[in-house]
Amino acid sequence: MSVVFRNGRTMKGEPLAFAVEHGRFIEVAHEIDVPYARDLKGATVLPGFIDAHCHVMPTGFDLAKLHLGKHATKQDVLDAVRDRLSSVRPGQWLHAVHYDQTRFDDNAHLHRAQLDAVSSDVPILLRHVNGHASVCNSAALIAANVSEETQDPKGGTYVRDSGGLLTGVLLERAHEHVSDCSPPPSYAERVEAALGAASVMARQGVTCASDMMTGYSDLEEELAAYWDASLKGAKVRFRLYLQWSPVFGPSALAEERRRELTGAMDPELCKVAGAKIFADGAIGAGTAAIHGEYTTGGNGKLIYEPARLTEMVRTAHAAGWPVAVHSIGDRSTDHVLDAFEATDEPSRHRLEHAIIASDAQIARIARLGCHVTMQPEFLLRIGHAYRRQLSPDVSPKLKRARSFLDGGIRLSFNSDRPVVPGDPWDGILTAANRPEGFDQSENVTVEEGLRAYTLGGADANGDVGLLGEIKEGQLADFQLYDSGVEPGNGPKPDEVFVGGEPTYRKES
Repeated sequence: MSVVFRNGRTMKGEPLAFAVEHGRFIEVAHEIDVPYARDLKGATVLPGFIDAHCHVMPTGFDLAKLHLGKHATKQDVLDAVRDRLSSVRPGQWLHAVHYDQTRFDDNAHLHRAQLDAVSSDVPILLRHVNGHASVCNSAALIAANVSEETQDPKGGTYVRDSGGLLTGVLLERAHEHVSDCSPPPSYAERVEAALGAASVMARQGVTCASDMMTGYSDLEEELAAYWDASLKGAKVRFRLYLQWSPVFGPSALAEERRRELTGAMDPELCKVAGAKIFADGAIGAGTAAIHGEYTTGGNGKLIYEPARLTEMVRTAHAAGWPVAVHSIGDRSTDHVLDAFEATDEPSRHRLEHAIIASDAQIARIARLGCHVTMQPEFLLRIGHAYRRQLSPDVSPKLKRARSFLDGGIRLSFNSDRPVVPGDPWDGILTAANRPEGFDQSENVTVEEGLRAYTLGGADANGDVGLLGEIKEGQLADFQLYDSGVEPGNGPKPDEVFVGGEPTYRKES
């Protein structure tokens, strides 16, 4: 038997009624007059938000880590780390997130000696807000077998002082190496992290989330854990983008085992949507590959040489995979577009972030037809870092949403959580009213932002026709706002549904 909802309203105030059966919209109209319908009493009905670029398990793991986002001085950070030390179990590391040196008066990182003064025994790792860098103490370096004699990894840096001594600052692959040496989570902890992150997202109206680094630590366990979380009632659908190396690299998970794991999944709930490659770093860490120079010096890092990047994209493309490539700097984006153009169907692929983009690059992206993901909330949360790191003729033009849309580019809005809290409305409203210091001519309308966070997300994930709209035949993922939607007040959904089943109800 179908469930009927009547007397709803669209964002434009038009009457809306719909019937749901077997998890799908089977009828959508202005009115459905049946005696057993649920009266929505004029509530605004929106499609569920699709966060097409985020990190699901890391979001869940970060719920238990020390959060440094509110600390604006070095001493405040050190005091918070010291206070947290007593709760660290023997054999464990002290992990903190949202460390950001651009908030400090001198725009300079903490030194490992300052963290050693907090503890010389417990490994301490403070992950940068951008996720591409960290600072650690000597105990963490020892645990990772890193010393002054250790060579920098390709695509990363163990930052040293003028005397050649390690400072504890880790960039890109160096950050990844030390992070990977901390005790790994158990399988049960992975499942619980996915479930916990999904619950947080459901409260924000998110009904589908794309994990953009699946296989970062253990592809087999992570694939199994995401599907297990789905079976245990995860409150969002999962779309998984697998790290390139554990799929195509020399130590890749056996294809037979990967197919066994993915073949057991219900693709409506959880599916592999593509492969993921990192082409550069982040602006806050000065590692995004840019034309020009950072105010702190340098022009960033390419993770791979251009020929190698093209080879990786073509390998995945030939195997039938859509490829999502992280590229923040304009210098990096030139090489990513070269790689896409080296395939016979560039429109299959995704450009992640494209924070700095020229008019010529926008025209080229439009010509290639590839999708672009954008995270407007970054301007709200870490715009200060952009302004400090980039020259004043570059920073105002970051995240050119208006230019991308006017150029006919397929665009989605997303969060990249846990880099930012990730409420879709924060992203939409930031895109519609960019913060001071960022070019207002790049604003979009609220309606355009909603579309980018719903249908745009479905497009990014290859789910057009399945998700992103309230239409007959699509999966019944939607959210209700009992008092309507007033964008200026930071709307919060009253109820959220996935497949017609409630995943969140606001407490009265």
